Amino acid sequence: MSKLYSLKVLEVKKETKDSTSVAFDVPFELYDTFKYKPGQYLTLQFNLKGQQVRRSYSLCSSPVIEEPLRIGVKRVKGGLMSNHINDNLKVGDIVEVLAPDGRFFADVKKENYKTYYLFAAGSGITPILSILKTVLLTEQHSYVHMIFGNRSQETIMFHEELKQLQEEYKDRFVLVQTLSRPKSNWSDLWKTPSKEFRKGRVDTACIEWFINEYPPYAQNVEYYVCGPGTMIDNTVKALENIDVPFDRIFIESFGGDEAKNTTEAFENANLTAHLNGEKIEIPIIKGKTILRALIDEGKEPPYSCEGGVCSTCLCKVNKGKVHMKNNLALTDKEVEEGYALSCQSIPLTEEIEIVYE
Repeated sequence: MSKLYSLKVLEVKKETKDSTSVAFDVPFELYDTFKYKPGQYLTLQFNLKGQQVRRSYSLCSSPVIEEPLRIGVKRVKGGLMSNHINDNLKVGDIVEVLAPDGRFFADVKKENYKTYYLFAAGSGITPILSILKTVLLTEQHSYVHMIFGNRSQETIMFHEELKQLQEEYKDRFVLVQTLSRPKSNWSDLWKTPSKEFRKGRVDTACIEWFINEYPPYAQNVEYYVCGPGTMIDNTVKALENIDVPFDRIFIESFGGDEAKNTTEAFENANLTAHLNGEKIEIPIIKGKTILRALIDEGKEPPYSCEGGVCSTCLCKVNKGKVHMKNNLALTDKEVEEGYALSCQSIPLTEEIEIVYE
């Protein structure tokens, strides 16, 4: 099991009505442990409603600035931890945290000469903001073209920080904000149209317009996408339409837009799990995932987000079949090879055998 560290909360800042950023104090002796790449996440652990809960939140701070480790947390309807953080967390609180991790990050180097296209929607801005700041500060010859989608002006996270970056790096940073339901009033009828916002969603037409409007400066181009499922699908489709190689597209999904899952689990399946050199044999009560069955048994399987995003809980299914309720981390090839996210896996057969490699 990954090691937990106790960090003190330095600042809790309300970013919008439904989102908060949280800064942590990292002691000097943990500086090396908490080094991270722009785009990676931090995993927090709380005991809430009688159970141990972990969730992963992307870092919106930059590793090249002398600033505290900071995450952005948007309230989610029914979200156990996101609501706890927004409602209850305060300066001075001690939070159990895993070291930074994640496969979504930019390899930023001083000598790079690139064009970065950054696509974000909603709270998907958090890792994108980290990448944005790091590129602008480190790569003096690179350019950044960014589109950021929100519902309305009131829901834009880090709005003032983005405006400051626009002003400071106006020769190398283009930002277009698009709003699906912009706020307006009668006085707006007498004003000229705003150049600050574009109306609409981050959909295929929007992406195609954006790239045509702001073509790349450097031939070395990378595309970073973070947001809910539909936004990602639209963005990738638009990029494929203009023949962008898939290995140039980097994706971090923040869930959302999933269809309601109706797959029924096998009731009281028998689980055999190989974990940390131990062979564990327990039943999986209907309604529980493989991961939760092991945790409730007092075992310590690796896990982080419990949202099917990070792949920390990866295991290989050697016997039986499972169904993943959500999978935002594994490729089709990995699934075909028998790999599964234990935090999302429910049994479809009476006998299940897995190995944590």
